[in-house]
Amino acid sequence: MKGTRYLPLQQQSQTTNKGFTLIEVLLAVFIASIVLTVLYASFFQILKAKEKVEEELELYHETRVIFSKMTKDLVTAFPRGIVNSDSSNLKYPFFIGSEDGNNSSLTFTSLSRRPAKGARESDQTEISYFLEPAEDTPDLFVLIRRDNPTIGTDGGGAQYPISERIVRFKVSYLGNTSIGNDNQELEFEWNSNETSSLPTAVNVNLTIRSPRGEDIEFNSLIIIPVVD
Repeated sequence: MKGTRYLPLQQQSQTTNKGFTLIEVLLAVFIASIVLTVLYASFFQILKAKEKVEEELELYHETRVIFSKMTKDLVTAFPRGIVNSDSSNLKYPFFIGSEDGNNSSLTFTSLSRRPAKGARESDQTEISYFLEPAEDTPDLFVLIRRDNPTIGTDGGGAQYPISERIVRFKVSYLGNTSIGNDNQELEFEWNSNETSSLPTAVNVNLTIRSPRGEDIEFNSLIIIPVVD
């Protein structure tokens, strides 16, 4: 009797998942590094642009504050220099504009002062704008505003800086001519003892250094109301 013959089953080879090769990994890392570099550069440029815009906004805000303060003082300039003065018989100049090289100084009487409530004080005061050298930066100046209620005294009143990065502060004056006159000439000095009047307008030219070291020029023409 012939027996049944069984053939041994062959074991099937199991296939395993094939992994990434070293070249594929290096290529993926290279592509990822390029993408990250581009993203970082774009993000860095956005940050720089944001900082620049913020610095410019700060500079323009500071300039607006200066011009706003000077405008408020100048539009209330008043030709009465004996109020609150130590000597009521003294003919004290009520508007003096001086020139010193590329810079100017300005002193005038104004009605811009606000006396304390209930105080027996005049609203007239002597306003001065002038420059002092900056301590840390030799080529910059500090613009100072002084408010002196005792007109005609030197060094009185309170003073404080309104900008510490002034490159140039130049003031010129328009005489008693029409603002629209094409032949008008600006004067760089004004003395009310000689003119017996206020200027018609004051032109303020400011050059301010930005945080990035750029010198930016600003200009404002301030018209003084005529006082009869």
